[in-house]
Formats: sequence, structure tokens, C-alpha cells
Amino acid sequence: MKKSVFFKYILVAGLVSGGLTAIPGLSQAKEVSVVTKSDNYATPVQQPGYKKAFKKYKYDIPVQILGINDLHGGLETTGSVTIGTKNYNNVGTVARLSASLNQAQSQFKKIQHSNNTFRVEAGDMVGASPASSSLLAHESTMHALRAMNFKIGTLGNHEFDRGLAEFNRILTGGKPNKNADVLVKAYPHQSSKIQLVVANLVNKSNNKIPFGYKPYTIKTIKSHGKKAKVGFIGIETTDLPHLTLYNNYKNYKVLDEAKTIAKYDRVLNKKGVKAVVVLAHTGVATQNGKTNGTAVDILKKVNKIDKKNNVGLYVAGHSHQYANAKVGKTNVVQAVYTGKAYDDTEGYVSSKTGKFVHLDSHVYPTLDKKENPKTKVNSQVVKIVKDADKRVFLKVNAVIGKAAFPENITGRLNNNKTMENSAGELVVDGQRYEANKAGVQTDFAMTNTGGVRSDLMVNKNSEITWGAAVAVQPFGNIVQVVEMTGKQIENALNQQYDENQAYYLQISGLKYTYTDNASKDQPYKVVKMTKDDGTPIDLNVKYHVAINDFLHGGGDNFYAFKGTKIVGSVGSDTDVFVNYIKDMTASGHLIKAPILDRKVYVAANN
Repeated sequence: MKKSVFFKYILVAGLVSGGLTAIPGLSQAKEVSVVTKSDNYATPVQQPGYKKAFKKYKYDIPVQILGINDLHGGLETTGSVTIGTKNYNNVGTVARLSASLNQAQSQFKKIQHSNNTFRVEAGDMVGASPASSSLLAHESTMHALRAMNFKIGTLGNHEFDRGLAEFNRILTGGKPNKNADVLVKAYPHQSSKIQLVVANLVNKSNNKIPFGYKPYTIKTIKSHGKKAKVGFIGIETTDLPHLTLYNNYKNYKVLDEAKTIAKYDRVLNKKGVKAVVVLAHTGVATQNGKTNGTAVDILKKVNKIDKKNNVGLYVAGHSHQYANAKVGKTNVVQAVYTGKAYDDTEGYVSSKTGKFVHLDSHVYPTLDKKENPKTKVNSQVVKIVKDADKRVFLKVNAVIGKAAFPENITGRLNNNKTMENSAGELVVDGQRYEANKAGVQTDFAMTNTGGVRSDLMVNKNSEITWGAAVAVQPFGNIVQVVEMTGKQIENALNQQYDENQAYYLQISGLKYTYTDNASKDQPYKVVKMTKDDGTPIDLNVKYHVAINDFLHGGGDNFYAFKGTKIVGSVGSDTDVFVNYIKDMTASGHLIKAPILDRKVYVAANN
């Protein structure tokens, strides 16, 4: 549920019974190269390499893999996206995604005379979602994925937000429990028809993959009377314990990604499958002409374990970034998030060897009708979205408060230089206020900014709706007040700076100054902390801090919060934020963006 770490790599030792053992000489193997590719075209119809079939491969079997990642229930999410060096505006929505995917598939069929197209996704189909998905237990999103003909997928961390059993229910179309909301009970329940593959998630009790999911699936492709097989391996991130609540992952262990890929690549090879695609919820980013991240690290290790592996394509997710590169012989792509982009990989499998003999991958924006008029949306997808909107309309559009100005209060996409944002600080101000109102004396409040999912949208009448507030805080994590010493607070603040600020906090009730630190592992350190009124925070004194239960479990690697004494509970962060907006408005304090001055950087030589 949080912003991804792009450069972090965690190993979880051991595989299921029968897994690989250490490979002699692994550390001496030559590291493969990373070549960043370019994306200069807005649609596959414009892509030079996709305009005609290659005569060189006329006896081989064409194949197309269309991929998405991190949809997050974004049925109608729009925005801007940068792909390569180009920025595209007004992209997104599943209706336009359906049109783009259909255009890409039609182009492939027209050129290659082939139906060998697979639509795949790399985790976080749901979670951290707008109300049209979340209020319907995300079944509307699963209906849309089914209508778009996605057939193969893997798990992300957000599939665990309400427990894996609940996700499996909406995946398979099971009925909700008797305590479910009336909106959920009334919604049609049907199987998504997505074959879920995950190779490295196992039950702690028996080392078996849960819910009967398979580690891989094999698909047959055909052309001019010949056949070949393509294998799809699913991979969960080993960061899972840091990205969801303890109760949601405590029964599982996540095995090393690279070792698992190498293991099942060999299993597939023995089954005659020598063209392998990995769907992995592990981050990667292409920035400034370079590509790096966990996915790159994993593939480098796979090649050290077995340089003869047959992994031709790695569809990544989790870090919400654009990526297109080649790591050794493997294409790596990531299509940003919330349906604002998709990846299209086209190529050939040898009819003789069964291996990929050519693969070309690109990432494209999900353009609106104006920018891509030669497309037609899937009417069934449009119907699903309209129906979802209608079902949640009354609740979503109920006005709960008023802002000082008719303008949105921006979130983490508009951080200042010290990584503060207005929506995030409004959230923690609300948590501190509501905790004290509930009678739980609270000095400070902090939240992981990855839990603040959206700008706070304000309409032209300066009104704030229930749906707008919930979009900011969609998880329903529990706000707890814990006891921490000033030293523990300092440690928590310092932990923002030990991973390139991939994880950082929004804070309320305190201010601090930080400066340069002579350590590559932690380039900044906190040197002064005060309360809002300027009173110094004593390292030896105990204070009360409002945090969510995700942070209390050490989420986002903020271990300073883990195990701290709980002195009170305030309720779900969603409800707390809604109530804060109501309370402020009722008391005549119109909602406005906080001044972003709580973190102050001072250069070491000043």
C-alpha cells in the first residue's frame, strides 16, 4: 500500500522442499549488461517495428504479450504520464485502456495473422482504490479486468489489504460474508477468469502455495501448422512483510525471487517450455537514460545462477514507474500505474527450438479519444464503470465539509524539497486532533506518505465530498496512539533518509531540522526537534504519537515504531479523516492546505 523502494533488494533465504541449493562459483559469474530502450511513439500503430512482419522469422511463431501493472481499481483515474522523454496528458480510465489494448491486438493480428495474444497483469489489481472499486469490495474492478480479457496475473502487496482469502473470493466470484456492506452484498459475484500464478509465496505451515494457485502456467501458441509453448511464472515481492499488516501476511513466507525464477525456468525447460515470461510485482524505473531497481537486481542474479535461462520477458510492477530496458537477454517493462499506460511486447518463438528468437517491447500511454480517435472502447467495460458509479453515487457525493478555497489540496505528487505535501500534513493534523478529541492525549502524529493516496479534491463550490476524502485515505488502517521516547521519535525521522527517501513521513505537532551526514547509507540526519511552539523535544522524555497500525508493525521499514506501547486507539484512518473534515467545517474552520515548513534542511557548512 506504499510507495515502492526502487533500489532495495531483500533476500529471503530458502525455497520450498526440493528447491535450489547454492550454485558453486555464482559470485564469479559475469554480470549481464543493462541497456535502456527508448519509447518515442504514442501507439503501436505508429511503431516502426510493428508495421510489418519480419521475413527472417516467417517460419517462426508470432506472439504478443500485452501487460499492465498496479491498476489499483482505477476505473476512471486520469492524469498525466511521462514515457521516455514525452509527457502525455489526460491519459487513463479502463474504458480507454480497453480501447488501447484492442487497438494493439488488432494491429498485431493484422500484421502477423495471429491470435497468439496474451493479456497479463503484474499485481496490485486492487487496493488503494477510488470508491467505485473499494465500496464494492473491488468486484467492479475484477469485472472490468474480465471484460478486457485479462487471463493471467500475479499477486502484489495490495491483494493482501483485506487478507488473501478476501482477494481470492473476488478473484473467483465467491459470495461475501454476512457482515459485508449492503452495497457489496447486492453486487453481482462472478469469477474474474484470471489464472493467478505465484511461485514464491508459500504457507508457513506446509510450504505449499496457498489457495491452489500454481507457480506457473503454460500456454500453446500456433502458426502455419506449427506449435510452441510459452511459460508464465508469477513472482511476489519479498518486501511484502513491510507493505501490509502483520495479520495479513503472518501465515506466509515469500521466497527469494531470483532463486525461484531460476528454479521454475528449469522446471519449464524440462517440460519442453523454452520461452519464459515472468510476471513480477517488483519495482524498476527508467530515468535519465538509465534503468535500475529491484527487477534489474533480480535478473542479474538469475543470470548468475543460470546464464542459460530462457526468460525473455519480465513484466514488472509495484514502483509505479515507467521502465523499458534489456537486462542481458531479457526485456523488462513497467507501465506506470492505474491504467495510465500499458506495455506491448511482440516477437517470435522458434518453431524448431521453442525459444524466443526475437522480442521487441514498448510502453504506450492510454490516450484519450481526442488524441487517439481511431479507437473504440469496450462497451461492456463502459457499462461496468457506469453501473459501479450509479451504485455508490449517493455515498460518494455526500458533502462532508468545505474548503477555504475552490482548489484541490495536493498530495505526494507535489512534494516540496523536504518531502512534505499538503494533503499528507492535513491527514496527520486530523489524526492528532481526533485522537485528542477522543480523550487520548496525543502530542504528535505521523503517517507514511504512501498511505496518502490522492490529492484532496475540492469542487467549484469549495465543497469536499465523502468520496474525495476517502480517496485520500482509502485503506481503513487503524489509528493508534503509542508511547515513544524522544530518541525513538528521532530514530523514526532518521529512518526516512536511509533508503534515498523512498519511504518518508508526514508529521504533525512537531518540527525538525536536518542536515548532511557523512554516510552514503544515510546522507542526512536530524539535528534538532521541537514541538510546534518551539519547545525542544527531550530525547529521554516519553511522548504520545498517533500512527497507523501499518507503521506500528514496522511497515515501510520504519522499525522505530515497531513494538511501541499502545495507549489508545482512535478508529480507522478513513473515518478519522472524514470526521476531521466534518468537525473543522462545523466549527467554522474551513479546510485549507497547511504551510509546508515542518521539515527544515540546513547545509552542514552553514
